[in-house]
Amino acid sequence: MTKREANARGDGDRLREQLVAAASELLLAPQPLAAPSLRAVARACSVSPAAVYLHFASQQDLIRAVVAAQLDALRADLPRLDDPALPLRERLEEYAVRYAEWGVAHPGAYQLIFESADRLGLDDHDDRPGWDMIDAVAAALDGDPNAGAPAALQATRLWVALHGLTSLRIHKPGSIWTTGLAEDARAIVALHLAAAGVERA
Repeated sequence: MTKREANARGDGDRLREQLVAAASELLLAPQPLAAPSLRAVARACSVSPAAVYLHFASQQDLIRAVVAAQLDALRADLPRLDDPALPLRERLEEYAVRYAEWGVAHPGAYQLIFESADRLGLDDHDDRPGWDMIDAVAAALDGDPNAGAPAALQATRLWVALHGLTSLRIHKPGSIWTTGLAEDARAIVALHLAAAGVERA
């Protein structure tokens, strides 16, 4: 650290501003996410590091396996979007509710998949975590004859809104939420379909 000059007597306000500025630099700088080392994982399983390398070539491979397992758990909890017996709105609402409820019930897994994967170096390949779920919503929207904007764009916008809802519920559990999570998720779908000009059944 560089040595700073002392402030003159009575210049406390200036020091306060400098402290706030210095703390801001430290707090606002992007922080790397510390992933567990292979040695740490090996210790947790009471095996040698060499045993881990028999299954995973690198730390990143192991992290990808964790993300994949959590995504599988989320997908297993989501309903079908291609059920022709149900109206589009009803299918999307149920999908949105289950997505948000899973995220709030599994905050660590949700944050790993949708808020941390890129910081763990998992954004360097085409299989972006969770993108297939956006594709599934797009496919459902694409079959609606009254759809306005391109289905992929609509699906992405809908996910952005649902992610905001889920993330805020996870990070601000002490906030005064005047409505339930399921009600909010359904409202997001209804508002999105209305704005997109999609027929609401």
